[in-house]
Amino acid sequence: MSETEFPPFLKWGNYHSKDTENPDILKVEVLETETFETEFSTNLRTNVDGIEMNIPLQNFESKNKQLLRKFLEAQKKNKIQVGTKFKIKTWKEPHPTKKGFEIRRFELVF
Repeated sequence: MSETEFPPFLKWGNYHSKDTENPDILKVEVLETETFETEFSTNLRTNVDGIEMNIPLQNFESKNKQLLRKFLEAQKKNKIQVGTKFKIKTWKEPHPTKKGFEIRRFELVF
């Protein structure tokens, strides 16, 4: 990866499903197994639906660490290698404790 060409970051706001039975599905290929941090998030370099981009696994302004935890768990079980292909299913649902708020949920499918 060249210093001048930094891949774009995936924007979770582009995914709107609120249905666990019909979630948004991202096809992911791992390009690097090591995560990296920016000022705003912990990220992973990937191809998403054939486009090179960085996936924010956890935004530092959010308490939702679900995706980062699931990624680290899969990595610990040796499911994450360079070239690994998997799917991320994602949807929003009402927050369990904060009325009027939503929380994004994730499922990793290998």
